[in-house]
Amino acid sequence: MQHREGLERRFVTRTTLYKGVYFAMFGSAAILALGVLAYFQFSPLAFLVVVVALLIPGRILGYFWRDLLRGLRLLNAKDYVASKVCSERFLVEVREKPWIRHFIWLGSSTYSRDPEVLALNNLGAAELALGEVDVARAHLEEAIAKDPLCPLPFFNLGALFKATGNVSESERCFAEATRLGFRHGISDKIVRASQTRFAEMDGR
Repeated sequence: MQHREGLERRFVTRTTLYKGVYFAMFGSAAILALGVLAYFQFSPLAFLVVVVALLIPGRILGYFWRDLLRGLRLLNAKDYVASKVCSERFLVEVREKPWIRHFIWLGSSTYSRDPEVLALNNLGAAELALGEVDVARAHLEEAIAKDPLCPLPFFNLGALFKATGNVSESERCFAEATRLGFRHGISDKIVRASQTRFAEMDGR
C-alpha cells in the first residue's frame, strides 16, 4: 500500500513538472525574443532572426515526426481512418528508427516523453471512434504498459469502457487519468490548444 501511495504521488509530480517545464519554455522563449528585439531596436532583421530561431525546432520535429502529427491532426478533424493509418505508419517508423525518439526534446509534451506512447494513444482513440473496441483496448493498454504515468490512454480507456457499458472500469480509468494530472483545467486546455495548433502547422 505504501508503495502504491508513493507511486501516486510521483504520478502527479511528474505531470505537474512537465507542465511547469512546458510553460517555462514558452515564457523563457518569449522573454528572450523580446530581449533580442529590444537590443536590436526592433529592426526587421531582428524580427526575421527571432522568427526563424523559434520556428526551427518545430520544423525539425515536424519533419521526423510527420506521421505522428498528421495522426493527431486527423484525429482532431475526426478523420479516424486516415488518422489510424498515420499512427500505424509512425509506430513502424519509430520502431525501425528508435533514434527519432530523441527529438522529443525539441517539443514540449506534458504527458509523456515517449512518442510511441503518444502514437499508441492516438491510434487507440481513432480505433475506438471507428468501433474497433478490441484493438483499441489492446493499443491503449500497450501505451499504459510502456508509460504507466501517462494519463491520456487511461482517459481514452475510460471512454472505451463507458461506451461498452462497463461503468465501474470507466470510473476507475477516469479517476486514474485525473490522479495522473489530466484534470480538464485551464492548464490542460492551454496545452491541448497549443498541441493542436502545432499539429495543424506541422502535421501536413
